[in-house]
Formats: sequence, C-alpha cells, structure tokens
Amino acid sequence: MTKGILFVVLFMTLLSNSEVSDSLSEVSNLSPAPTIFTEEEFKVQNKAKNITIQIGDTRAEVEQQLGKHVDYYYHTNVYQYKGMWIHYKEGIVDGIVIDDAAANSKKYKTPSGIGYGSTIQEVIQQYGKKAFIDSNQRKVRSITYLMERDKQGNYSVITSFDKFVLEGGYENLMILSMVIDQQSRVSFLMIADYEFAYHPEHRWTETQ
Repeated sequence: MTKGILFVVLFMTLLSNSEVSDSLSEVSNLSPAPTIFTEEEFKVQNKAKNITIQIGDTRAEVEQQLGKHVDYYYHTNVYQYKGMWIHYKEGIVDGIVIDDAAANSKKYKTPSGIGYGSTIQEVIQQYGKKAFIDSNQRKVRSITYLMERDKQGNYSVITSFDKFVLEGGYENLMILSMVIDQQSRVSFLMIADYEFAYHPEHRWTETQ
C-alpha cells in the first residue's frame, strides 16, 4: 500500500503556487465558476444508489451505506470500501479518496459533478482557475483547491498560505485535490481537511 506516500507527494506540490499551464488554455471562454462554496461541497455521491459520504460523517453512518470496509492499511490508517478510501479522526471522516484502485470509483462525484474520469476543463468550469497547479512540460499533473471557511460558514478558494503561516487558523481550511493522468482526466480525487491532507503522519496512530 503506497497511499501514504502518494498523499505526501501530492501535497508537497502545493508549497509553491504555479500558473495554469497551456494545457488549460482552452478553458478561457468557459463561464465563471462559483466563488463561494459550502460544506455541502465536501462529499461524494452515487445518486443511482442514493449514497452520500461527506466530511464529518461518523464511521457508523459510512458503513450503514457502504458496508464494512474490505481492507485496512495500518501505516496510513486508511480504510478501503467499495468505491473509495476513507480516513477517520476519532471515528469522524476527515479524508475521502477516489481513484482507479477502488471498485465502482467512477460512480462517485462531488456535488459539482467532478470525479474519476472528469476532464480538466470540467474541473476548471466547476471550481475555477484559482488553484494550485503542478505541471511538467506544460502538462498538468495535479490541481488543488484550498478553501477557507469564513465566519458565516461559507468557503472561498484562496491561493496563498501567507496568512496562515503568520496567524494560524488551519482548522478553517479544506482541500479538494486531483491528480491528472496523461489523457488530461482525473485519476485521483481527495477531499480532506488541512491536517490530514498536509500532515497525514499525524493521523496514522489510530487502530482498526
């Protein structure tokens, strides 16, 4: 199991904010994406099966919908279910991962309709260009949205850590991150709070 390594590598790319590469140039004429999101965005849904898993759910609520986990990875404390991987903090979901290794993964989407197999254009149309982009030779490898909660409970996308380095407040941050494959489609989607996304080693102490 290399999920822990993948999490770390993925989010190490967020230490610098890069520009949207040429592979996204064709999205310039898309309609503007929403600028404000709510906690309702931090979930995945399989509408055909009436399944919704979101950050903040209890383990009991998850397993009522997905059944018992099919595998468990101690070193990352990640539980594998049919269709997704889930991490818990004290029995509460704080990380959701969709990728090609999970059965039925293509059936799960965010409320904005983004999931495994979505194109970069679809991602940008739903969440905007205000993102952390990691690219190589003008080819996007990952795209991450860092969202900050305001006093009203709404979230807006931000592109700088400066404020948080100086003032803290990381508990108000949520992460929506995607790995992009050679076909410019999402092959890995993570929804997580800041602590799990950036410091997964702090969450590896829980036991099955």
